[in-house]
Amino acid sequence: MTTLKRLSSYLTLFVFAFLLTGSVSWAQEEQDAPEAKYITTVEGVSEWQLDNGLRILLLPDPSQENFYVNITYLVGSADEAYGETGMTHYLEHMVFKGTAKRPGTTIMDELTEHGAGVNGSTWYDRTNYYQSLVAKPGYLEWILDLEADRMINSTISPEEFESERTIILDEWGRGENVPGRVLSQRVSSVAFNWHNYANSTIGAEADIANVPRERLVNFYRKFYQPDNAVLIIAGKIDVDEALDLVVEKFGSIPRPDRTGAMKIFDNYSHEPTQDGERTVVLERVGDMQIFLMVHHIPSISSPDHAALSALAFIMGWGLA
Repeated sequence: MTTLKRLSSYLTLFVFAFLLTGSVSWAQEEQDAPEAKYITTVEGVSEWQLDNGLRILLLPDPSQENFYVNITYLVGSADEAYGETGMTHYLEHMVFKGTAKRPGTTIMDELTEHGAGVNGSTWYDRTNYYQSLVAKPGYLEWILDLEADRMINSTISPEEFESERTIILDEWGRGENVPGRVLSQRVSSVAFNWHNYANSTIGAEADIANVPRERLVNFYRKFYQPDNAVLIIAGKIDVDEALDLVVEKFGSIPRPDRTGAMKIFDNYSHEPTQDGERTVVLERVGDMQIFLMVHHIPSISSPDHAALSALAFIMGWGLA
């Protein structure tokens, strides 16, 4: 009888310990599950952030029939090193060329099947990809899955890399036949002595023609990460559903180890105050005459920026 009581006590303790361990394990899983942290709301735009650093901006507008997804990576031509000019633009082309999950033309095929309005663009400080879609069931989940996939899984195959090099070089050549674009690039190169804003976003012909694939892959792995991206969703959306889907699709992507080659340094280059007038005279065959005047102005964070932008529009286009 005593033995049976002891066995019963041991069994009870074992079951209790098992349940307790299971509860602790379950609680740990709940604690470790990715989640979106609320940051703030400004004029109807709510900001959130995932544990991996991804920033999210949500702007619901029930009057719309469409919704819009824009993912912006905080990398542009100003972040390109010597021999890397045009890398952000090159990479923008490559992330449409497939992942292991979506090989070949699958990404473009899916975008076409869903009737998406789609494009990508590069600039000095950012690269962005945006889609407009009819607000149908499942469409938001699909496009977020696509963007999360190509954030870290773009193949950048050797064959596609070389094929796209030819296309980009052709694009560069066409740009050389647009007088306004050429003049703008020449003026920028003179306006900045030290800052990378002097470089055009499409890059130098020699860099495009010779950059090795490995260098572009390393550039991609460094900058296309959740802690270097902002995801914007606007239009006909349910905020709770959108957040749940963002957590589901992006939450499992780990935050990168920002040491060694993966470290992103703040741009500390400072353009000295201009100490005299600078001029560019561009002579090309043809009858077109273009005059371009530029001024250094404060950054977009300055309270004077909006007024200066309005002034530039008035001086450039005139008042109606």
